[in-house]
Amino acid sequence: MTSGGNHPYVGAWWPDAHILGYEHGFVNEAADIMKVLGKQAPVVPLPDFADAYETQRVLEAALLSADQHCPIKIADVK
Repeated sequence: MTSGGNHPYVGAWWPDAHILGYEHGFVNEAADIMKVLGKQAPVVPLPDFADAYETQRVLEAALLSADQHCPIKIADVK
């Protein structure tokens, strides 16, 4: 639920104690993309390829962990 100052997009949505759902995330992302295209700073920095690479490392570690039935350190995943 929203509460003033605890969510970067709360000012664009409902008053305190209301829910921001899954669909609101897409609207917020689209708003940030439009801001960047308009030469403005996004509310939250947009992910880049480095972020995507790190996400893939986490997913690879999860797959290896499930396959090997043991913990896998992210540092061991290239």
